[in-house]
Amino acid sequence: MMATVHDSPAQVVPDMSSDGSVPRGGYAPLRTLADVEAIERIPLERRITRWDFALNLLDGCRHDPERAALHATNNGELDGTLLTWSFTDLEHRAIQIANLLRASGVGPTDAFAIVSPTVPALFATLIGGMLAARPFPINWMLDAHALADLMQRAEVKVVIALGPTPGFHIFANVRAAIAQLDAPPRLFTLHDPFAAGHEDDLLTAAAAYSGEHLAFPRQAAQRRDVACYVHSGGTTGHPKIVRVLHGGMVYRQWAANHGLAFTPEDVVLSDTPLFHIGGLLVRGLVSTANGNTAVLPSMHGARDKTYLANYWRYVERFGITQISGVPTTLSVLAKNPPTTEDISSLRAYFATGSAPVPPAIQNRIVEITGARTLQSYGLTENTSHATLDPRDGEIRSGCSGIRVPYMQLRIVKMAEDGSVLRDCATGEIGMILVGGPGVAGGYLDPAQDRGAFLHDGFFVTGDLGSLDEDGYLRVSGRQKDLIIRGGHNIEPALIENALLSSPWVAVAAAVGKPDAHAGELPIAYVELHPGAQVSAEELLRYAAERIPERPAVPKEIVFLDRLPLTSVGKPIKHLLQLDAARRVFNEALRDVPGEWELQVTNTGGNGLATTLTLKGGAAGARQRAEEILSAYATPYAIEERPA
Repeated sequence: MMATVHDSPAQVVPDMSSDGSVPRGGYAPLRTLADVEAIERIPLERRITRWDFALNLLDGCRHDPERAALHATNNGELDGTLLTWSFTDLEHRAIQIANLLRASGVGPTDAFAIVSPTVPALFATLIGGMLAARPFPINWMLDAHALADLMQRAEVKVVIALGPTPGFHIFANVRAAIAQLDAPPRLFTLHDPFAAGHEDDLLTAAAAYSGEHLAFPRQAAQRRDVACYVHSGGTTGHPKIVRVLHGGMVYRQWAANHGLAFTPEDVVLSDTPLFHIGGLLVRGLVSTANGNTAVLPSMHGARDKTYLANYWRYVERFGITQISGVPTTLSVLAKNPPTTEDISSLRAYFATGSAPVPPAIQNRIVEITGARTLQSYGLTENTSHATLDPRDGEIRSGCSGIRVPYMQLRIVKMAEDGSVLRDCATGEIGMILVGGPGVAGGYLDPAQDRGAFLHDGFFVTGDLGSLDEDGYLRVSGRQKDLIIRGGHNIEPALIENALLSSPWVAVAAAVGKPDAHAGELPIAYVELHPGAQVSAEELLRYAAERIPERPAVPKEIVFLDRLPLTSVGKPIKHLLQLDAARRVFNEALRDVPGEWELQVTNTGGNGLATTLTLKGGAAGARQRAEEILSAYATPYAIEERPA
């Protein structure tokens, strides 16, 4: 039996306006929680009657088949060659890839890995992958060991990776990872769209298969069917693999469209990685499912300095309708405004996520573009955002908006065993729980669901926050990221926002360093803008004047040429916590006699452990080390070995 994908959309794929998944007309105002509640008077099941996100992607390709689906420029070179795929091109290649995957032995519930930066073929791979199986986009910046671990746990049947390409180590890492697997999968390659293909090129192999019809039977996906796997950020160690559902992705498309009033005429920048849930959906596949044109400026995304230098020219040339950028990108743009560029195509608002945007940067973006920055709060386990600033309403400084329609938020106090003790009062800080149609289908390893995905359908986020009287969410930070100074809970954002408001700081991260008296003291790591010059003392004075809580003023500022960041610009704080602890203990142990070696490790969350190895048995060394390390709350061990 063969399934056609070119029958009338009314017969095979209901028109998206008829099932409510992508409204084609105007949108009701979104000003307050009352507007959200008004939307919810109609059950979501009446607004969305089909829950197959792969079919939504095909609908997007058919809305205006000859329109440009994708424009790609060569690593930020706006004046160079432009590569364009129409929606017909995109659909044709996606169906070819779906047929190739099935012919390669990949079944409907099998996973296949994708390890590649953003190239046009990646969109076709994801669409075809969802038609045929379960795509698993993986962070292409991971090393071979981490790649092998994720591939092994997902039991991938095929790997699709960027072939040998200057500036990338992906192919070597993927080859090394595959060699470690018990059952090595077949490998296909993608390539730089402005260079020749490699051996086992995916598009070349797929060209032997039909691009008009699926050559295999395919039942329409249901709401609880798994669409793909996405791994968590892994900023604190071992990434978890999340089972993202078709229902969650269709709902996310609906919610993003309502929250941001997307139209089929939108043109968006796809400059965030597609292995991250935000990049995969709102800046990636949601645009395709809506029939929007996506502009792919560089394989390096927003990390490409050439692209960022040309950012406002991209807006002018392609008629970009919404600014794109995580907070670190917005910080750069705020300090490099448009000059002669025509940016009138931009709409009056855009959304950002991954981390809060400092108010000073929000204000500057409004000044130079007229566009308001809508904060959001989301996570992989909720298929992206749970809250968003109301596009037509008030943006409250320090908050992440109100809940999106049909989502549920709870702020609770939790017991040590992970059970919920009670709901918090208005304004009271507690653990953030999210529930509703965005919540994923759990982790691939069911053992990891315990304490995270609750029986009542809520997900325990691990973030602390509070709700005000109007339903605005204020995120205090990750529970593990709080700096606890003598019983005083310090939110890192207080320090980071103060530093980022300066004209010198590009990236800032505040962590706690061990202290013998207070338990922890705040310390800040900063990366300066190129060419900026400021002393630690001057920056400390600047920050102290803008931090409302005296205990939160950092005791030290450490300058780094480059802060360790995740792929979406979040500081990798557990690495900074390790560095801060090493600095403290190395200094404290200076007068321990003899030769010694210190090792500090992360035990999960913000937990640290210290091992001191004494070499040669110097007299009094162990006693002195015990006196020093026992003053800190950090667990430690002392080992002795001959010199």
